[in-house]
Amino acid sequence: MDTILRTKLIIYYFTVILTASGLFYGCHDDNSTYNDNQGFINKAHSSLQLKIAAGNLAVQNSQADNVQDYGEEISREHSGTSEEIKKIAVANSWIVPEELLTPHQKQLSQLQQQAVSDFDLDFAKLMVSSHEEAVNLFRIVSVNENEVYHSDVQTFARATLPILESHLSEAKGILDQVDGI
Repeated sequence: MDTILRTKLIIYYFTVILTASGLFYGCHDDNSTYNDNQGFINKAHSSLQLKIAAGNLAVQNSQADNVQDYGEEISREHSGTSEEIKKIAVANSWIVPEELLTPHQKQLSQLQQQAVSDFDLDFAKLMVSSHEEAVNLFRIVSVNENEVYHSDVQTFARATLPILESHLSEAKGILDQVDGI
């Protein structure tokens, strides 16, 4: 009887621990709302790194000059923006993640596996969707309605938003061009 009771308690505690860890993970998954400074740094930096890596792939794999040029521009400009975000993070003792967030890693992996014939269209689609995501994120931080963001983060977001919007517009133009081919 003592063994049965002990087994039931172990199962009970194991279930409680799994449930609690599931709730914790669910509250901090990659799709959650980033309403704090560290969360913004995580998502923004990962987004920048995705665009840099994808831009480098476009330079290497694209068959179209305009896609290669756009990839080079994205890689160059987002590298500078990435350095800015690192400086803000270091100055405020926030951590800059080395790895891409899971959704960004999946997007990059899919692009890396594309056949040369499909690359330009898939790259353009990724640039549109990833810039839309970034514009939304930076717009939320720029407005800062609940005053949860540090002034450095908000200033950075406000300064970067027009650049992201311009990149989004360019990406849509490229998508229209390669989708029509």
